Amino acid sequence: LETFKIFEQHKVASPDWTTDRKVAESWIANGQIVVARRLLNSHSGNGISVSTEIASMPAAPLYVKYKKKRKEFRVHVFNKEVIDVQQKRLANGAQVAVGHNEYIRSHANGWIFARENITEPEELRSLALAAVAALGLDFGAVDIIWNEKENKCYCLEVNTAPGLEGQSLSIYANAIQKLIR
Repeated sequence: LETFKIFEQHKVASPDWTTDRKVAESWIANGQIVVARRLLNSHSGNGISVSTEIASMPAAPLYVKYKKKRKEFRVHVFNKEVIDVQQKRLANGAQVAVGHNEYIRSHANGWIFARENITEPEELRSLALAAVAALGLDFGAVDIIWNEKENKCYCLEVNTAPGLEGQSLSIYANAIQKLIR
């Protein structure tokens, strides 16, 4: 919630959001999809509900208007530099897991981060840098979606404790070594 407030103050593009249930209900009444965030500090899609009907929308401290996306990225920023870009994709041959929400692109739903064959939208890196700077952070893994129809990127969140393993761990280690040399 605080992140969305700061994004708004610093004009960092992000989806429409509200804390007012009546506003979220009006979005649904107008044919929009609402993402209710029941937990404000979570991971892997925990505490997220997607609603297309007012009756099924849970009480939550934050409601976000669902924004259609063609692509989703994770952009790693460290010391005012983009050090890595990944794109969320379904794992080879995977489909969204049965019983999981098609709108939530999590590992449990069959989504992975890929580094190969990425075509970055023009504003991807600048938006990631702006999001981290707006929050006053030294680093962060920025989740950004790209809406093809609008040809526009939107920042969803900045992860301050991203899972680091394999190549991601090496990339961060190299960035830290570069800083202290």
